[in-house]
Amino acid sequence: MDETELIAAARLGDQDAFAELYRLHIGYVRAIGRSILRSRDLDDMCQETFLLAFKRLDSFEGNSLFRTWITRIAINRCLMILRKGRQAGNVESHVVQIEADETIDRCLFASRDTQLEGVGTRLDLERLLGTLKPLQRQILEMAYLEDLPDLQIAETLGTTVVAVKCTLYRVKRLLRDAHKKS
Repeated sequence: MDETELIAAARLGDQDAFAELYRLHIGYVRAIGRSILRSRDLDDMCQETFLLAFKRLDSFEGNSLFRTWITRIAINRCLMILRKGRQAGNVESHVVQIEADETIDRCLFASRDTQLEGVGTRLDLERLLGTLKPLQRQILEMAYLEDLPDLQIAETLGTTVVAVKCTLYRVKRLLRDAHKKS
C-alpha cells in the first residue's frame, strides 16, 4: 500500500494501516523531538504526536505530505512540553528597577527560559531543509534522521555509495553556507 492508501484505510479504522504510518514516520518524529527537546520527554512527545495524529486524521486534507503534517504536530507537541516543563532550575529570574517618576519606584519581574532560547535556531532547520532538492533532502534524512549507512541508502535509492557521499558533502556545505547567510 502507498501512503495515500494507508491514510484512507487508517481513517476507516484500520489499525494496521495506522501502525504502518507510525512505522514509516517514527524515526523522523523522534529526530524532530531530539532536535528540540534533546532527550527529555522524547518518548512522551512521540506518543502524544501519533495519538493526536490518529485522533485528527480526518482533518488531514492531503494538500501536503503526511510527513509535513505530522512534522507540524510534532513541533507543536515539543513546544507544549517545553512550556509545561519549565521548572525553577531552568528559569533565571531577576528584579529590574523601573523609575516611573521621582516619587514612585516600580519593579518588574523578568525571567529568561534557558530551555526555549535555542528553539528558534533549531526550527530554522526546517526552513533550510526546504531549500534542498527532494533527492538531496531524502539522502540527508536517511543518513542523519534514520541513521542508515551509506551503502543501504545507495541500495535503497539505486545509486552508488560515492554518489551518496558526494551528495551528503554538498548538502552539508549548502546548509552551512545558507545558515551563515541567514
